[in-house]
Amino acid sequence: MGWGLIKHLDRLWQWMTRHKLKTVFLSGVVIDFWANWYSYAIVHDWIYLQAPLGFLLPILNFPFIHWFIDEPDIKERFKMTIVTAFAMMLGSTIMLLMIRSGTGVGTDFIQ
Repeated sequence: MGWGLIKHLDRLWQWMTRHKLKTVFLSGVVIDFWANWYSYAIVHDWIYLQAPLGFLLPILNFPFIHWFIDEPDIKERFKMTIVTAFAMMLGSTIMLLMIRSGTGVGTDFIQ
């Protein structure tokens, strides 16, 4: 099982690297949504939701930090920045629309 998982992750990493800007955009939407949901969970004292969300955020961000730091071309870094800005705009909007619609909204634990 271990070698199969490693080979699968290696193929996934290669695909993500070949499709870097698409990966940055799609994952950026998810990561921004996730980060906003994390903040929402903290405000509402949802410890059981906040803990796994907070744990996974740095892991989800790893590829983008790696690609951004290793990229020597400033134009490519700027492309990643612009794509990420649009992704964050969309991720935040989706999260706010979800909350406004009543999906994922619970009761505050803070009394």
